[in-house]
Amino acid sequence: MDQSTLIFVLAIHLVCSGGLYWLIGRAMPPRSGVNRWAVGAVMFGLAYGGRLLVGQPVPAPMQLLLDGAMAVAALLFFTGLREFVGKPAGRWPMFAGFLLVFVVLHGLLVWQFGLVGRHALLNLLLGSLYGGLALEAFRARGHQHAALRPPLLFLALMMGSLALPTLARGVLIVSVGPDPLYRGLFAQFYYGYASLAAVMLGLNLVWLVFSRLNTQLAELASRDPLTRLLNRNGLDEVVARHFAARETRPVTLLQIDIDHFKRINDSLGHAAGDRVLREVAAALASSVRASDFIARTGGEEFLVGCVAADDGVAWALAERLLGAVRRLDIKVPGAKVPVHCTVSVGISGRCGQKGDWERCWADADRALYAAKAAGRDRIVAASALRADLR
Repeated sequence: MDQSTLIFVLAIHLVCSGGLYWLIGRAMPPRSGVNRWAVGAVMFGLAYGGRLLVGQPVPAPMQLLLDGAMAVAALLFFTGLREFVGKPAGRWPMFAGFLLVFVVLHGLLVWQFGLVGRHALLNLLLGSLYGGLALEAFRARGHQHAALRPPLLFLALMMGSLALPTLARGVLIVSVGPDPLYRGLFAQFYYGYASLAAVMLGLNLVWLVFSRLNTQLAELASRDPLTRLLNRNGLDEVVARHFAARETRPVTLLQIDIDHFKRINDSLGHAAGDRVLREVAAALASSVRASDFIARTGGEEFLVGCVAADDGVAWALAERLLGAVRRLDIKVPGAKVPVHCTVSVGISGRCGQKGDWERCWADADRALYAAKAAGRDRIVAASALRADLR
């Protein structure tokens, strides 16, 4: 396949990929990064196609237009990935500044060095952006859901392997000029590999998007939409995984209930009640240890699994949870002063196997109701109830 055919296929593929990203982006949340990929792919495709249509030599204004389109397209892919993984991606002033700097450099280098300056600038810039994209994908792996790590690693390897020959082209252009690199075997290899990388990039980005959608669906199925804590489904999954581990650590359960929550709902309305639930849930979640888990199990009830802790550690955690809620100043609509609330906590014995889970939960629940009966805003352990019975 000759070089022109390779470039034509590459251009068509990029434009079609951009259309696919645009369709996917319409169904994605705002600032998902996919729309940037859509614009970047179309710009890349049109720039490659424009080179074929214009032919050689390319008029100076068209050189600047096509090269600028490629540079901005590569930047769109880079910033699109940053936006996809939740990092600041920059807005139009950044792109305007980038394009202005590129235009000035392009003009100076073409005026001083002709085609050598033009092609060296473009290849070195594209190679740097490809390398930045690879580095960003590799670094993002540690902060993303496990399902996103394989496509991010593949993206890093693929873009890194494209960055190296692109940077090498820029360096060689300075040394030997552009002609040997745009004709012959090296050109066929580079454009062939670039075409393959474009095909794989399209598939890779779709893989990323669908991995993200799958994790979001799993999140919706396992998380309470109001508090973002585990719901009953999510709790069941966490418990099953915990007790299926090779070395199972015992769990102490803390059953928690917001005191007089019905009064808040009745006096201030359900919007205020929802605000209180969110604030209390956030306070509880920020107070547990990294090894613990927390779920919303009812209207105003929460369950904390205190992993591998003795009675003293579980009691200290319960005191920390009580204190975190007591310190809340919750501003709610319709209330002139912040709402203050408390919680009651019941503590189970240690649960060492899944077969004991329901019994331990029932023990924590009985202890919770004992805390309520004793005046609320306090902790009761199931072991104390058993001692009283004796």
